[in-house]
Amino acid sequence: MYLLTNAIKNLGRNKGRNILIAAVTLAIVISTVVTLTINNAASKVIDQIRLDLGSRVEVSQDFMQMRQNDMGRDDVSYIPIESFYAFAQSEYLSKTIYNADMYAWSGYWNVDGTPSGFQNVFCAVMDDPANPGATERGDGRGGTVMDETCKLIATSDPDFLPDFGTLRHIVDGRMFDGLNECIVSEDLAQLNGFSVGDVIELRGSVVTDKYYELTIVGIYSDQTDEYVNMMLMFNRALPENRRNEIITSFDTLVAAGWETNHGLNMKFYYFLKDPDSVRLFENEVRSRGLPITYNVSINQAAYDKVAGPMSGTKSAVNTFMIVILILGAIVLALISFMAVRERKYEVGVLRAMGMERSKVAFGVFAEAVMIAAVCLVIGLGAGTAMAQPIADGMLESRVAEVEAAPEQNKALFIGGQSQIGDGSDGYTPESEIQVSLGADVLIQIILITLSLAALSGVIGVVVITQYEPLKILRERA
Repeated sequence: MYLLTNAIKNLGRNKGRNILIAAVTLAIVISTVVTLTINNAASKVIDQIRLDLGSRVEVSQDFMQMRQNDMGRDDVSYIPIESFYAFAQSEYLSKTIYNADMYAWSGYWNVDGTPSGFQNVFCAVMDDPANPGATERGDGRGGTVMDETCKLIATSDPDFLPDFGTLRHIVDGRMFDGLNECIVSEDLAQLNGFSVGDVIELRGSVVTDKYYELTIVGIYSDQTDEYVNMMLMFNRALPENRRNEIITSFDTLVAAGWETNHGLNMKFYYFLKDPDSVRLFENEVRSRGLPITYNVSINQAAYDKVAGPMSGTKSAVNTFMIVILILGAIVLALISFMAVRERKYEVGVLRAMGMERSKVAFGVFAEAVMIAAVCLVIGLGAGTAMAQPIADGMLESRVAEVEAAPEQNKALFIGGQSQIGDGSDGYTPESEIQVSLGADVLIQIILITLSLAALSGVIGVVVITQYEPLKILRERA
C-alpha cells in the first residue's frame, strides 16, 4: 500500500516531467482513438460495398477490350437466351436478377433529344404511307436497321432499378407488375400527351420483327442527368437520353420471342454466395459455352468509384496511426529515460533505506500506469468527439476528388448492344460514414495504452536496476 501511496505523491512532486509524459501519452491515445474508430467504421462500409458490388458478377461482351485487340464486328458473338438462364443455376449463386435493354423505334412520337435549355428534337418522319414515321440507317454490315429513338429497359426486379426512390419517383399510377405493362417519364408523357392507361407501340430497331404493345401504368418524375456523358449529349443520341426510357418487366421483353441476345443489351446480375468464388463461377460458365469475348467479372470500375474514397480514408488513417505510434513511442521512451535519470538521488535514498530494487521498480511502473490510465479516460472522450468530424472532412475531400475526375466519354454500339464509359456511370462514391467506439476498438485502445505504460515503466525499471545506492549518494555528496 505504501508503494502505491508514494507513487501517487510522486506524481505531484514531479509535475513538470509527468505533465510532459502525460501530454505525449494523451496525444498518442487521442490519435489512436480517432484513427482506430475511423478505420473500424470504414472497414464495415467497405465490407458492405464488397458484399453489394463485389458479389455481383456481370456477364457481358467487352467491346473496348475487343477493339484494343483489333477485333471487329465480325468477332462479336451472340448466345442463346437460354444460356443466360442456365448460368443462373450455378451452385455458386445466391440469386440472379435479369436485366436487359433494347433500342426501340417509336414511330412518330416526339422524343426528348437535347439537354434542358435547348429546343426539343423530334423523331424524324419519312413520307412512307405504308410505314409512317419510319427511318433507316446502315448497320455497318451492308444492311439497314430502324433508326432508334428510345430505349426499352426491362428488369425482373423493380426494386433493383437504379435511381428510383432518390432521383426518380412515381408521380402518377403505379410500378409495373404484370405482362405488357410499363412506366414512362413525365417528360416523354408531356411531349406526347400520354397518360396512365394509354397503350403505346414499340418495335425493335436492330431486330425489327419484335413488336410491343404496352399499357402505361405509371409515370415517373426524373431528376437524373439527361445523358450519362458529354459525347452522347453532343451527338444527340436519342435513345441514350434518359427521359426517353420506357421501363417494363423482363418477362414482357422476352415474350416477343427472342432466341439470342442479338439486338439486346443483356445485363444479368449473378450474385455470388462468396465474393471470392468469381473465378470458379467463370470456369463453370465457360464450360457451358460462354464465348471468350464475354467478360465474367465484378464491375471493378463501379466498385472503385463507390469504395475508393472510403478505402483512401482508411489507408490514410492507418498510415497516420503507424507514424504516430512509432514517433510517439520513441519520444515517450526518451522522456521516460531522462525522467528516471533525474530521480537518481531519490532512488539512492530509497535503496539506502533498505527498499528492494523490485519495490522501487514497482513504484516507478505504478506511476507510469496511473498516468496512462488518466490519459486513457481523457483520450477516449476527446478522441470519440473528434473522430466523426475528422472522418467527415477526410471522406468529403476524397469524394470531391472522385467526382471531379474527368468522365470516360467512350461509347461503342454493336448489334443492339452497347458499352458506354468504363461501367461506373450511375454509381456515386460512398459519402457517409458513421463513427462509433465499439467494444473491439475499445479493447485495442486499452491494449495500446497499456503498452505505452509498459514501455515507459520498463525503461524506468531497467535504468533503476543499474544504480547502486552508495554510489548514487557519493555522487550526490
